[in-house]
Amino acid sequence: AIIIQEMVEEVAMRLRNHHVDTSVIHLSAGYSRYSTRNGFSHQKKIMATDSSKELVPYFLEMFWKYQENDAVRSVAVSCAGIKRKTSMQLSVFEDYTKTLQQQQLERTIDKIRDRYGFNALMHANSLIDGATGLKRSDLVGGHKG
Repeated sequence: AIIIQEMVEEVAMRLRNHHVDTSVIHLSAGYSRYSTRNGFSHQKKIMATDSSKELVPYFLEMFWKYQENDAVRSVAVSCAGIKRKTSMQLSVFEDYTKTLQQQQLERTIDKIRDRYGFNALMHANSLIDGATGLKRSDLVGGHKG
């Protein structure tokens, strides 16, 4: 789950840098070669967003719904339904000021990471066993650069 959170935050940062939203998310996971199962691949239509805070729970929900307690060997996250950000959809169920504060926080985090590297700001759980954020930040396309 930590790996998914880290990957989704990177994707969300790219969405924000390109000023676009996603309305379809896709998660796939492959299991160990010793597993009798092949893994899974699912997508879900969501309300258009570029927010890490909104995207991470969607991906984690999908992972816990479809994973089968096998050793996961590979994980891929992707987005579709990409549209240029033109305006913000307001909801009567959300606090508008909190939404704006969250957007400002994510933009500030993006600026720090752009200037000092993705590892400049990380969640504490990215430092525990099983997390790959530090290792992956030095890779280019999944390979040593």
